[in-house]
Amino acid sequence: MKQNIIIFLKGMLMGICDVIPGVSGGTIAFITGIYDRLINAVKGFSPELAVDFFKYIMKRSQENYSKLKEDIKKLDLIFLTTLVLGIGIAIFIGSGIITFLLENHFVYTIAFFIGLIIASSKVIYNNIKNHKLKNISFGILGLLIGLSLAVIIPVNVTPNLIYILIAGFLAISAMFLPGISGAFILLILGVYEFMLNVIHNIVDNIAFFIVFLIGAALGAFIISRVISFLFKKDRCKTLYILLGLVVGSLSIPVKRMFQSGNVWSIPSIIITIVFFLLGFFIVSTVSKIENKK
Repeated sequence: MKQNIIIFLKGMLMGICDVIPGVSGGTIAFITGIYDRLINAVKGFSPELAVDFFKYIMKRSQENYSKLKEDIKKLDLIFLTTLVLGIGIAIFIGSGIITFLLENHFVYTIAFFIGLIIASSKVIYNNIKNHKLKNISFGILGLLIGLSLAVIIPVNVTPNLIYILIAGFLAISAMFLPGISGAFILLILGVYEFMLNVIHNIVDNIAFFIVFLIGAALGAFIISRVISFLFKKDRCKTLYILLGLVVGSLSIPVKRMFQSGNVWSIPSIIITIVFFLLGFFIVSTVSKIENKK
């Protein structure tokens, strides 16, 4: 019971970070010592599990039951259920707070997010061991892609179920990437505030919520394997593309901040800078703790 309570609290900490662009829930999982267990538990959702499940449904023999039982053991279900419960509760509570801040203090909140994201890009850079010109060129490619997203994606996106499915698929990838948060992916796609509202009013938006979860489940199954392959193939080039993408995509929240209609005065500029520095400081501190870990 004590261990499950600790896992639940770690899940709540991950959930708080998952709702804030710039702080990766995966980073928190690493710092709190559950990252490897989480990845292995997610990888337990394999094609073999689906095949053995349908075999058992079709023919409930002892042999099929034994195979399915072994597959389920790999899932680490008690751990996953406890962790996801903590994450879910924290996300529900956090979504209400962030929604309030965006509605009443949009510029300061976005400035805080930008500080978080810039510091997160430093985390990605620190994970790159080889900074030769060829690798840097991949960073430039990622930068161009990120900048182009600011042009392609409109400021006000009207989400549909297919778009939310894709958003869920891409957002979950942040769990497996250093320095990138799922909330930042949603911010890039222009559905961050929309998903906060969906989470905070699940009953009224149940279709979007379910579709998002389906996309996230597919992403966890596919993206974990794709990232594992890319990291084994060439970790430095992969991280440089991610770094360029993060830096380039910053143009999206910056553009939204200046298009918000805020009246810029000396006091508001100073407060904006303070919130930016606060965000930068938080991620830098978390990064230092992670490095010590």
